Amino acid sequence: MKKIAIIGVGLMGGSLGLALKRLNDKNKNQYEILGIGRNEKKLQKAKELGAIDSFSVDISVLRDSDMVFICSPVDTVVDMYKSVSKYLKKGAVVADIGSTKENIEAKIKALRIKNKNLPEFVGCHPMAGTENNGVEYAKKDLYDNAVTVITSDKKSKGTKTVAELWKNIGCKVIYMSAKEHDKYVAFTSHMPHIIAFVYYKMFAEKSLKDKNIQNLTAGSFKSITRVAKSSPEMWLPIFLNNKNNLKILSQQLCKEIKTFTDSFNNTKKLKKFFY
Repeated sequence: MKKIAIIGVGLMGGSLGLALKRLNDKNKNQYEILGIGRNEKKLQKAKELGAIDSFSVDISVLRDSDMVFICSPVDTVVDMYKSVSKYLKKGAVVADIGSTKENIEAKIKALRIKNKNLPEFVGCHPMAGTENNGVEYAKKDLYDNAVTVITSDKKSKGTKTVAELWKNIGCKVIYMSAKEHDKYVAFTSHMPHIIAFVYYKMFAEKSLKDKNIQNLTAGSFKSITRVAKSSPEMWLPIFLNNKNNLKILSQQLCKEIKTFTDSFNNTKKLKKFFY
């Protein structure tokens, strides 16, 4: 039986725990799941929901773990890696699930160059999630058929072990560099969130001046603002870690919007925006 430690048992970490526990039901206790966090009440909730087998607020208890998944905001990953590395046994692997990879991997690579005894780190990003936060929203099937990007060396022992776990819980694993990953997800994931946050900010400000606007929100409004409910504690670090790619894309988007509105008197040109 492999012992898996999950640091940060919220939506994503909790869903990982539930998916692994589902495997246990099929394969007779393949994994033992340990949850680690700062809030005992939340960890107790995660255990009651079946996402973990045991929990602690003391990271030293993960010393017997075979794998550690850091499921906390991206700006905490490097420091968390430093902390858990003090306790892990030889051969243990650390992975994250963060939405940005380049800055994290560069810093951890530098640490491992200085200290060869630090555990192997595998950068992962499962392309799954919802706008909700907390283990109460965790789903055992959240990762079913999801793509998980791995940005570490695909030939390494640790990467193979982590990739196997993702595949076992139903993910399709693909590999690319951390730089490529951050460029692509800036467009497919981070920009939609920026649009939602900015648009909802406009809505909130207009609502203060005229309450009638709140009576005229329907399907399209709900679709574009759904992810505006996402946690700022999670998304602010993501934006800051991928700011260079996002600046370029934001400028392109503004240019496209201007081209769209400038085409109101040119139907033929305007139609090119519709697919």
